[in-house]
Amino acid sequence: MRYIKIKAKTYNEAMMKLKMEHGEDAIPISHKYIKEGGLFNTALLAKEVVELTAAVQERKTAGRPSAERKRFDVTVGDAERPSRQDAQIVARPLDLGAASDEVSVASISRTIDTFNENLNSFKSTSVKTERQPAPAAEPVKQHVPADTGQEQLGGSAIKKIEQEFEEIKRAINRLASEQVKEHQTGRTTCEEEAQMKPVMDVLKNNDFEPEECSSLLSEMKNSISKEDLKDRYKIEKTLKDLLKSRVVTTGPIKTGNKKKIIMFIGPTGVGKTTTMAKLGAIYSLREGCRVAFITIDNYRIAATEQLKKYAEIMTIPIYSVNNQKEFKDVISDDKAEIIMVDTSGRSHRNDLKISEIKSFAEQVEYDFEKILCVAATTKKSDLNDVFKAFDTMHFNSVVITKVDETSFIGNVVDIADKYHKPISYFTNGQEVPNDIIIADPDKIVDMMIGNITF
Repeated sequence: MRYIKIKAKTYNEAMMKLKMEHGEDAIPISHKYIKEGGLFNTALLAKEVVELTAAVQERKTAGRPSAERKRFDVTVGDAERPSRQDAQIVARPLDLGAASDEVSVASISRTIDTFNENLNSFKSTSVKTERQPAPAAEPVKQHVPADTGQEQLGGSAIKKIEQEFEEIKRAINRLASEQVKEHQTGRTTCEEEAQMKPVMDVLKNNDFEPEECSSLLSEMKNSISKEDLKDRYKIEKTLKDLLKSRVVTTGPIKTGNKKKIIMFIGPTGVGKTTTMAKLGAIYSLREGCRVAFITIDNYRIAATEQLKKYAEIMTIPIYSVNNQKEFKDVISDDKAEIIMVDTSGRSHRNDLKISEIKSFAEQVEYDFEKILCVAATTKKSDLNDVFKAFDTMHFNSVVITKVDETSFIGNVVDIADKYHKPISYFTNGQEVPNDIIIADPDKIVDMMIGNITF
């Protein structure tokens, strides 16, 4: 007595194979369901089959049955058990984590070619085996039904193996395509990240929000070709053009035949008084205009004394007023072409004090320009609050002060762009009248980029 195992799709098929191969004396002992045929020795594409364990008598058979059994083993048994070469192909794992695209793709391509060769060879061999005529010496009349059933089973098994080969081939092709796509996407993403890193550094250093950074990067990628993304000079130029589109400037203060009133407003300590002194010196000493100063800052004595000292040096008349009526009378009576008004610094959280400055502004009946002074060193969230608070006065332009105390000024530029306020000047020191520059988009963008290397 010896023990054998037979595998088939179903229990009935396993029993049929047992009886056909080993006769009615074969005794089934047990059966269980197992997985086999998985791709790369895994459960992927594996199919459930029945494994039947049986006991058969040790006996010899003579004549036709032996030949039939041998023939059946070739057409069915061998067909269901791939050759050693085929098994190696199925069992051999693909190196999907190869160091480079070329290596992994080449490996997959060779594997697919090997599958094709073995599949064609298997088909050819199976066809020859299936069509091989029985030996002439054997009688055939008594076993025609058995032959027919065996040939049908053999053909079914061959088709099954062919289908499995095709499924494996399709799976490998799909994996190869996905791997190539992933490698290409990953490489493109890494390359783009490296190319865009200086751009991201510029945006982050200028306090752009994450959403704004993503939006600007997308806009930049859409406006430049993939080839140009490899050129750092074109990347830098594209970024400058993109940032420049967000910068609006007014140029210098415009004067005419009419009296011009310029009021400087803003938080405490941003440099309003010094900025006014610089512009007063430029228009009085360089442009030859008649200039007068008015201060309504009666809270900071030191600031008033400082402005009086500047006015004395530049021979500019200065007036200190305490209420709206005095303010209106001075503006009407003075014959200056340009009257510059210094206001007291007010917290952007104090609406009442800002309303007080607004009440002075409402007395002006001439050509009137209100300039908001903000420091480049101010946090972006605070800048937003400052713009929101002073926007009730409908100011005309912005002067960015203290740009020499920071490396980037994009925080002010971005907020000014959101409130649709142009930039007129920026100051870069305390020296009067030199440390003030007319705002220019190219200069502002250069300051935004700073010393970032592309």
